[in-house]
Amino acid sequence: MLAAGIDIGSNSFRLIIADVEDDKILKIVHEERTITRLAEGLIECGRLKKENIDKSVKVLSSYKKKIDELGIDKYKFIATSAVREAENASVFLDKLAKKDIYISVIDGKYEGMLTFNGVNAAIDISEENVLIFDIGGGSTELIFVENGKVKTVESTELGVVKLSNLYDFSGIVDGKTIKKVENHVKEVLSNFDFSEEVVQKAVATAGTATTVAAIDMGLADYDYRKINGYTIDISKIKSILKELAGMPFEERTSVTGLEKGREDLIIGGIIIMLGILNIAGINKVAISDFGVREGIVIAAANN
Repeated sequence: MLAAGIDIGSNSFRLIIADVEDDKILKIVHEERTITRLAEGLIECGRLKKENIDKSVKVLSSYKKKIDELGIDKYKFIATSAVREAENASVFLDKLAKKDIYISVIDGKYEGMLTFNGVNAAIDISEENVLIFDIGGGSTELIFVENGKVKTVESTELGVVKLSNLYDFSGIVDGKTIKKVENHVKEVLSNFDFSEEVVQKAVATAGTATTVAAIDMGLADYDYRKINGYTIDISKIKSILKELAGMPFEERTSVTGLEKGREDLIIGGIIIMLGILNIAGINKVAISDFGVREGIVIAAANN
């Protein structure tokens, strides 16, 4: 059954059109990703910028046009932290409604469940105690899975766009700045105690994780099939952070595997990634290209 899912994230919007059966994605028919930075400036003023709203409406209109062209009647537009936190979210929603686009604004708990369903469609997590984490633009979800069942879902205020608004990653990032960000991340994560959980495996999804994997593999042409299940050691992640932090912004644009528009965001994202692995006591992580977007399309197919 063909269905479509649209993930309206704080940093990027992602469309997937797929053939779905029994909660599994049999084939991806079409996919798009657009970096909109919808949440840019949100942490300072609590509002979405007009230019980001207008750009976002334009992007989502193009996604809806594609869905209509393919005659798909099972689809879901899902928005996460940027829209649920913004004081002027109604302005965004009203502009979309005028384009006949209606979206659901979900909380962090449901976002975590969608992420679990997406990851579960790509990686076998049925026989181990697994910590799944989704590093987004405005929030990071932590999903603890025990023997294939979700035990807890936590949503944190950590996000790559938020960190980029708080700290300057636009040039060479010195050790002092990295330490400040590490302390900030550690403070937020101190609210989450995994001492009572036995984490046997960690799985990371979303743009930071897939970008780290693509850089490590030297993927000039991104291929989700190579990303899904790829495992990377924490020492390699630290090396990638050190290399990228030591580069001027312009030099980062030429790094193979680093998506355009993510040159500054990747620094904070990797620091979050390392912070989570540290509190979980895990020294390697499996990467999943599938995540909340794939969970959305599965939900749309079941609707």
